[in-house]
Amino acid sequence: MGIRGQEQQVGDARLEAATGRSRAAWYTLLDDAGAREWDHARIARWLGGEHDVDAWWAQSVTVGYEQARGLRLPGQSSLGHFEAGVTRTLHATAEQVWPYLGEEDLRSDWLDVDWPLVGATEPRSLRLRGDDGSRVSVLLQAVPPGRDGRAKVRVAVQHTRLPGADAVAETKEFWRACLDRLAAAVGSGS
Repeated sequence: MGIRGQEQQVGDARLEAATGRSRAAWYTLLDDAGAREWDHARIARWLGGEHDVDAWWAQSVTVGYEQARGLRLPGQSSLGHFEAGVTRTLHATAEQVWPYLGEEDLRSDWLDVDWPLVGATEPRSLRLRGDDGSRVSVLLQAVPPGRDGRAKVRVAVQHTRLPGADAVAETKEFWRACLDRLAAAVGSGS
């Protein structure tokens, strides 16, 4: 499975409905404004400030523009590092999932690696450092209960500072397998 670019992740119809312009229209507008010479933050600020684009959508348009113009590869951050993100929704509360993140013995049952803990904020986030210098953030966020009324929590993993583009797909597969094991440990289907 390759790395999907922004255009593959966010459809043009959805982008146009949210921002009032198609991807092609935004890219032409950005080209005309000289955005090929701007950094990521300036492009996003310009979209928000000059065109009243919501911050999330400004980021989406900016990343897509940078990828389309060869300023950034899919999976690459605006600083040049590569990163991978994976999410999984579990039928549990953050408080039920937290011990599997915060307690080393329980964490080692599903994580399959022994990376140093950099920091934690109970019951919301965990930060780890990979052996290769990469960084991992694991965030827990409550989401509305399902129709059955069961509690749900989203587990979002962001793995940054990967060594290159070829590591992104492999890293995503690694985290999907880890989150499958976490779901099984917690006793949650998704």
